[in-house]
Parts: sequence; structure tokens; C-alpha cells
Amino acid sequence: MLYKKYLKDMKSCPFCELSKDEILRQNDLAILTMARAPYVKDHLLIVPKRHVIKLNKMTSEEKDAVEKLVYYGMNKLHRRYKDVTVLYKEGSKKGVGKSIDHLHYHLIPELQIGSSKVNWETRKLASDEKYREMVEGFKDRL
Repeated sequence: MLYKKYLKDMKSCPFCELSKDEILRQNDLAILTMARAPYVKDHLLIVPKRHVIKLNKMTSEEKDAVEKLVYYGMNKLHRRYKDVTVLYKEGSKKGVGKSIDHLHYHLIPELQIGSSKVNWETRKLASDEKYREMVEGFKDRL
């Protein structure tokens, strides 16, 4: 399924409904998971557990918890990749380039933003089976 169709049909926040099987690592206030519509292999996401949209609405404890998982994810990705892009997204779906109404960080290996390697219009959402394989494959390498 195309990611843009998934977004159009979405009825609730997928980050607030993550199952324990989707979680790679977590702490009291944040979660590290795989991107369901990855730009590239091993594309990770970090999300605060509380549904929050703006960085300035996060508590300092939430910011620290997110930062710890950003560093954890970066350390894991740097074992396999030379470069990792960190992309921060906030705001509403109506904002420019926004998809999910829940603040989140992308950790994207070996991809520069604006790269021609990614066709944003044809970005696909992984099937449930493929997504489980991606998560389990990454967990095996943790």
C-alpha cells in the first residue's frame, strides 16, 4: 500500500498504538521502533510515549528519554553504516512535509534528505508480515 493512502485512511495515531512486538527498545517515556514506511533499510523512529506534537510541549524528562534512545539507535546503526541522518518531525498533518500528528525522530542510514534515491510519491507501507520480518531482523542484530 502506498504510504500516502495509509495516511489518508488513518483513523488514529499509530505511534500511540505500538504493540510490544514493534518496540526495539524503550524507557519510561520514549520508544525506539522501525519505520513502517521506511525510506531505506534499517530506518528507525523514536517517539515519546505521551501523545505530544510540539517539542516545546515536551517535559525535560521526555526530552532526555528521547535523546537517550536517539544515541542508542545511532550507536547501533553506526555499527553497519558510515552516516546516519537524524530528522525531527513535529506539528500537525496540515504542516509542510508532516505525516503523523505525533512528534517523532527519524534515524535514516546512508540517506541525505532530498536524495533522489527516495521517490516520496511512491513510498510504500510495509505489509504486516514484512514489518514483523524487519523488526525481528533488526532485533537479531541488537
